[in-house]
Amino acid sequence: MEVENPSGKGVSFDFWGPKMDLPLPPDQASNRSRLQAEIASLEAKRNAVLEAGDFENWTQQLSIALDNQPEFKTLSIASVSSTGDEEMKILDDQSVLFTGKLPDKTVYEIHCDEIPADVIGWKIEALTHPSLPGTGPGRGDAVRSNFILSEFEVEIVSKEGSPTQRLDLHSASADYSQPAWNVANAIDGDLKTGWAIASKFQQSHWAQFLLQTPLRQSEDSTLRFRLEQRYGRGRTIGRVRLSALCGNPLAINVPEQVAKAAKKPAKDRSPSDFATLESHFEKTNPKARALQRKIQKLTKQLESTQPATTLVMVEMEEPRETFVMQRGNYLSPGDRVSPGTPMALHQMNEDLPKNRLGLARWLVDPANPLTARVTVNRWWAQLFGQGIVDTLEDFGTQSSPPTHPDLLDWLALELVESGWSMKHVLKTIVMSETYQQDSKVRADLIEADPANKWYARGPCFRMSAEMIRDNALAVSGLLSAKMHGPPIMPHQPTGIWRQVGRNEPKWIAATDQDRYRRGVYVVWRRAAPYPSFVNFDGPDRSSCVVGRPRTNTPLQALTLLNDPAYVEMALALANRILCEHPDGSDSDRLSAAFEIVLSRRPAPQESARLMTFLDERKQHLHSNPELAKSLVREQSFPNNTVYPSTEELGAWFYVANVLLNLDETITKD
Repeated sequence: MEVENPSGKGVSFDFWGPKMDLPLPPDQASNRSRLQAEIASLEAKRNAVLEAGDFENWTQQLSIALDNQPEFKTLSIASVSSTGDEEMKILDDQSVLFTGKLPDKTVYEIHCDEIPADVIGWKIEALTHPSLPGTGPGRGDAVRSNFILSEFEVEIVSKEGSPTQRLDLHSASADYSQPAWNVANAIDGDLKTGWAIASKFQQSHWAQFLLQTPLRQSEDSTLRFRLEQRYGRGRTIGRVRLSALCGNPLAINVPEQVAKAAKKPAKDRSPSDFATLESHFEKTNPKARALQRKIQKLTKQLESTQPATTLVMVEMEEPRETFVMQRGNYLSPGDRVSPGTPMALHQMNEDLPKNRLGLARWLVDPANPLTARVTVNRWWAQLFGQGIVDTLEDFGTQSSPPTHPDLLDWLALELVESGWSMKHVLKTIVMSETYQQDSKVRADLIEADPANKWYARGPCFRMSAEMIRDNALAVSGLLSAKMHGPPIMPHQPTGIWRQVGRNEPKWIAATDQDRYRRGVYVVWRRAAPYPSFVNFDGPDRSSCVVGRPRTNTPLQALTLLNDPAYVEMALALANRILCEHPDGSDSDRLSAAFEIVLSRRPAPQESARLMTFLDERKQHLHSNPELAKSLVREQSFPNNTVYPSTEELGAWFYVANVLLNLDETITKD
């Protein structure tokens, strides 16, 4: 596995190497198969159209068309209207000047009574004028005189004013387009995009659009042009002129190399000339072009359903030579060695390939005593807080001896004989009498077995960093059940990822449901791991850690009390308690809160202390209403339901904060 710099600049690197597609959900897989079939069908039709086309006749027509280049004809303006209440004036050159009121957004409608002959496209000119701010061409700013043309539409309209046909436009081009605001956006059907010209202000600009089908002259119809400018902030065109491109469409945008090849007699054309002409023929064939646009549209949809990938390893075609390094020095290779397994363990079956697949099958061979033992020991440690063998990471000569060797052997055999079923082994353990014991500590047991190595009581230990966060999210009602996908960035203090002299990568906290996904999805950077995880003994992953330590520090309490992520969870828990029991008494609400967080009812002394605390908080917030408002302000919850009383929600926040900070809440007991 290697890394690459995707942009070629900066300091960000991505993992690079062989990848495999991950399975898609059934509905997405079905949709992807349908799109692939449609694209294949359209490609077959396009190829058939090209094969049936008269290439020689087209070449002759192209040669003739090149001698009669299309030309622009300025359109005479019959009338102009606008939705922005601007003042409009038709100038002598048939441009329209917009002055007076500057609207936030507007739509220009320009009518032309005459349709020229053989129209194959249109040109819009955004012109400067001394009366415009900064001379234009935009009206909204004298310095940054930009405009944004959201959509450009052309309709054929009857003499009575009824639309009869909307013309299809394609092949947009312009003298200049602002980055990310390309002229093609003006005919994409999306009002959120458009054509803009920053940073070339105080200059005239033009855009050209070709017609899908040439337009013939008609005396019974007129033209209506719509220029939609929906961006806002007055980014509108100050002076507009429209022209029709008339002539033979074959002569439009013909590359110089194609023109030279077309003008040669057929007998004088080289193989390179024929290849150049055939390529241009494919691009200009109307039917093939229409099919290609459909293919591109479906291909774009197909790309949006691209399955996620995961990096994998592949075998080299030719295994590289490997040597014993004398005294560990790679510059001093010793004897050449071949793939094999430790002689202290069972032999590798001769039928297995000497690669990673063979090694994997050797590892799970029932004759291998190690794999199953290590695996069940780690599962046991997750459930009991400690393994049957204390040294989870070491089963060698330096390891601790198992406290219950027969139990370890039996669990390992149970795993193998169940078909390596993790579910079966875990179910067996948690349903045992040993696991289901009371975790209370008696004086005689604490003296005889302080570490509970002999399991005379049930397990009791603090949860891991990720589990503490997930548990708080779950009881507060914030936890997202969304599965899979890329890592997430929940809230963390600003500046953690900043390094002197570096601009990337940046931590951008999620604002959608990704903010509340499980801890397993949190981005983990070795140089700056997630702070609240570190405070609860989460490793930095600079090295492999099988068994985590468990410490108790003041920072842990401060994290649960003051970390903005846990403050948000406490407020959400308070909101849940109040919304689920809108008419309940404070005593009933407190009992419900205990059941949500601790799965039990409060003891009388617990209830009394928290009720006193709640009353004190209510009085404090009643005297300081702005404090409650600042606490609740700008908070959102998954169900979008916020309890109406800010003071009461604030008071219950403090109670929820106490409950989430109880030792019992963060302890597996």
